[in-house]
Amino acid sequence: MIAGQREKVNMITIHKLLILIMGFTLIYDYFNTTTPIIVRVPKPKFSLLGPYNSTNYSVDDAYNKLIDITVFRFKSNPQPCLDYSAGLFLVVIVASKPTNYENRMVIRNTWGRTSDSTKVVFLLGESNNATVSQKIINESLLYGDIVQGNFDDAYRNMTYKHVMGLKWVAHHCPAAKYILKADDDIVVNIRALQQFLARELSPWGAKGLITCQVLEHAQVQRSHRSKWRVSPTEYQAHYYPTYCAGWAVLYSQDVVPRLLNVAQNLPYFWIDDVHITGICAQQIGVARTPLASLILNKHRLDLLTSFGPDSAGPFIFGPPDLNVDKIKTIWKAIPE
Repeated sequence: MIAGQREKVNMITIHKLLILIMGFTLIYDYFNTTTPIIVRVPKPKFSLLGPYNSTNYSVDDAYNKLIDITVFRFKSNPQPCLDYSAGLFLVVIVASKPTNYENRMVIRNTWGRTSDSTKVVFLLGESNNATVSQKIINESLLYGDIVQGNFDDAYRNMTYKHVMGLKWVAHHCPAAKYILKADDDIVVNIRALQQFLARELSPWGAKGLITCQVLEHAQVQRSHRSKWRVSPTEYQAHYYPTYCAGWAVLYSQDVVPRLLNVAQNLPYFWIDDVHITGICAQQIGVARTPLASLILNKHRLDLLTSFGPDSAGPFIFGPPDLNVDKIKTIWKAIPE
């Protein structure tokens, strides 16, 4: 009888041990074969829309005015959104210089390839070089993705370009759920961005969303040596309001016409990211939400290109100031 009891106890112990081993095996398999959702926006300062509270927003804007340019017009005005009455999921407006043809071509051939859910256009001003101007005309006719305004494409005219992009979206693509304003020297992990918007946020859009690399307590540069020098006449305060680094800013649909309205009625300030995502965003009462780990920094960029995507972790935007070859290298390292 005692031997039988011992045998029974031993069998129970073995069963418990087997169950424990199976449990550890299942946990191990889950974390090594499943891709868990590990990317979250910390402390979101916006709300998400659902299928029953999605809405369109009216535009209160003088079409032929661009801040203090009273006779504004689009010299080139593509209409990629006309065939999408229900609205596109994502529209990307890329600020580009007229001479940056190579950058635009790399984007067209990599992360900027358009689809039925996403369209990409390039924002340009005018060039004072006749040859470059003709090339822009030819490029626009060939690709149909150039949004060009009748202002000089100059360093201190960046705010015109940004506001023109908001104007174009508000009037010609108002039903887009999300709008990404980007520079032409970055990489967008477009598939990861689309998944992030659809799964982490909402496929129906959001409300009050401005998300980016957030900059706080930035001091106004007064030194004559700085290319960002701003005189007290241009901006009196010693610090800028919280704003977004302008190379990649994600907006929700409702924010665009509101920013446009404020920007059209404020005095011109040439640092566009400070002006639009700082001063104007502050006036409409929309907070800037940091993207944190979703932005690829230099260290993670080196890991990505050296050891592959698993080593770099999830991201949706690459760092700014990339040359064409670096954009190509990064894109090759991103799994499609």
